[in-house]
Amino acid sequence: MKIKLLLLFCLSTVLIQAQAPVTNYFSAPLSEYAIVSGTTDQTATGANATWNFSGLTSTENNIDTYTAPTAGQLADYPGTTQVFTITDEAMNATDAFFKVVGSDLSLTGASNPQFVLDYNTDNAFIGTYPLTFGTAATVDNIAGQIMAQGQTANYTGTITTEVDAHGTLTFDVVGQGTYSGSVTRIKTVQQIGFTIVIFPGTASITTYNYYKDSDGALVFRTTDGGVDVPGVLTDTFSSAEALITNTLSIDDNQLLANEITIYPNPAQNVLNIQLANSNAIEFVRILDINGRTVLTTNDNSNVIDVNSLQAGFYIVTVSTQAGTVTKKFIKE
Repeated sequence: MKIKLLLLFCLSTVLIQAQAPVTNYFSAPLSEYAIVSGTTDQTATGANATWNFSGLTSTENNIDTYTAPTAGQLADYPGTTQVFTITDEAMNATDAFFKVVGSDLSLTGASNPQFVLDYNTDNAFIGTYPLTFGTAATVDNIAGQIMAQGQTANYTGTITTEVDAHGTLTFDVVGQGTYSGSVTRIKTVQQIGFTIVIFPGTASITTYNYYKDSDGALVFRTTDGGVDVPGVLTDTFSSAEALITNTLSIDDNQLLANEITIYPNPAQNVLNIQLANSNAIEFVRILDINGRTVLTTNDNSNVIDVNSLQAGFYIVTVSTQAGTVTKKFIKE
């Protein structure tokens, strides 16, 4: 079961981009996604495809963050230049490790508290950017080790990446928001074989990722697949996530937003607010993920005590003479 969950995460993060030449792999830092359930018919393919995912409901949210690798992570996953973390509302985190060399992007590993999936024998080459619709699929061999519950198993397999469709995506998530617009879809398939103790197993996972043509934002991502270890485990799994488009989105005043920085993020005891100009802070409000105000201050301080907040996602609104900016942060 835990093997399939790590594979689900690892493979769901591999390859995401858009129809206008895709120039950036990663989602925007602090992008927030609703984990959704409902019908998502993805059979349409090719040019001018249409997808309509209506009446989706959300169960919980998660958030994407990025950091540079630590010395320990570099030792475990040589060549890593970027660590991508998905954190859910219970503060459970899973990391994916990437190597960026020029325009080439590869996956070097993935881990959570229960598992490690290492591509150290043969990295998963994702592609050379930009990527465009109509180009040939990329097929690459992958190999490494799965480590879990005191066991280490070698695996080998392939990853196939293709910009397989573009068209119009429409979806609505009850209570979260809606989207309708032009997107390009990346299809990724990984197939691997492994042995746990003496039991041979296979896994096959298909991921679809939809990116806005206008700005490259990842608006929807799904993963479906199965794991089969005969006599031990046979299971299927499915995941779908929609980018939240309601008031929890990053502030539209991008110029002002770029002049205000909050750190550290994640934060434990204090949250610092740094302004790039001479504007003074007039008011700070912090809201929880449900939009409830949990902390306010109007003492013009650039240091906010967040020690009393419970671990989770929060939205901080910073008001200055030049305007108001909304940022997101994680309280550890």
